[in-house]
Amino acid sequence: MTTETITEVHTTSDDGNRHYPHPITGDLLTSVTTILSATVGKPFLTVWAAKLAAEFAVANLDLIAEVVKAEGRRAAIDLVKDQAKLLRERKADAGSYVHAVSEALILWAASPEGTGADIALPDLPDHLVGADYDGEPLDRVVDWMVTGFLNFVTDFAPTFEAAEMTVYNLVLGIAGTLDMIIVLRDVALTPDGWMVRAPGKVLVLCVDIKTGKNLDVTVREQLAAYRRMLEARLPQGQIVAMPATDAGAILHLRPEHEGGYRLMPISAADDAKAWNRFRRAVEIEHGRSEVRSKPGHVAYPLNPDGSMPAPRLCDLDGEGYGRVLTPLIRAGLADVDEVAMMTAAEILAVKGIGEKTLGTIRQMLADHALTFSDEAVMAGQVA
Repeated sequence: MTTETITEVHTTSDDGNRHYPHPITGDLLTSVTTILSATVGKPFLTVWAAKLAAEFAVANLDLIAEVVKAEGRRAAIDLVKDQAKLLRERKADAGSYVHAVSEALILWAASPEGTGADIALPDLPDHLVGADYDGEPLDRVVDWMVTGFLNFVTDFAPTFEAAEMTVYNLVLGIAGTLDMIIVLRDVALTPDGWMVRAPGKVLVLCVDIKTGKNLDVTVREQLAAYRRMLEARLPQGQIVAMPATDAGAILHLRPEHEGGYRLMPISAADDAKAWNRFRRAVEIEHGRSEVRSKPGHVAYPLNPDGSMPAPRLCDLDGEGYGRVLTPLIRAGLADVDEVAMMTAAEILAVKGIGEKTLGTIRQMLADHALTFSDEAVMAGQVA
């Protein structure tokens, strides 16, 4: 058991991608959900967003006209097109609240006798009070979901081994936060995923809570990844080996389900296939992150003497030379050969070039088997 040295659990970038710094090594690990989001197309979201925007516009013609008059056409367009984003965020926040309540209830259930009353349930965030959720008051829908969780606990009497546990896999460069690990007694799973009575047996499940109306096709892959993490972070900040589980399962909390929930274990065969798909997704996502958007070097017809034209500075964009190209081009330099004909001192005299960027230009020349003219002489003298 090793005590961690980094306290930050995860970071979220402006584009919504989440990364976890490994507590010991500091390596920045990609979240499981980021991997899956980056490798699964969702064209239906475009249709859904367009439909939602159209419905909002038709239902709020007077409001839109007022916004056009008071703030302009662009403000009205932004108001309409942002409705899908607002609804997605509202539902995500509602799901986060249900997760927070579930975690508090798990801690209450796992607390020593007589101490559970000290654990307070979180309050519904102010921006969700009175909001709408698929035509129903959001606070009522959330209450149904929480009731579904309570009914699940009453029906299955699970023992909670973990809740909101951060887990890591340094080998694959991934991490995530699983919802809970539970132990069920006197039951087992058949190879095809049916839960059956098995007196004296215990079944350890890695469970992910879902609250959306439709389950994503990647839920099996998400759980397969969590189950195969190598390390886990305890509430006190210690890093331990990942607890072993027998299977993954989805706890789907929805008011339309009997009792407000569905517990759906994943069969061994489906789990194995999901793990293979997830590993391919990691390879795709990590591979794409290392590939530049520019597919290759710009090619030109050969010179009359059969030689290849020198690479032009204007064609080296996106190849890692940053901001040095603009001042060189503004100085009237056309290609790397012309840069190589100059001395380092002459390049430093170019407006916008300094000691820090000089190293980048040296690297650019070296990438094309060139050096500054004075440095070529020095290299020849050394040779």
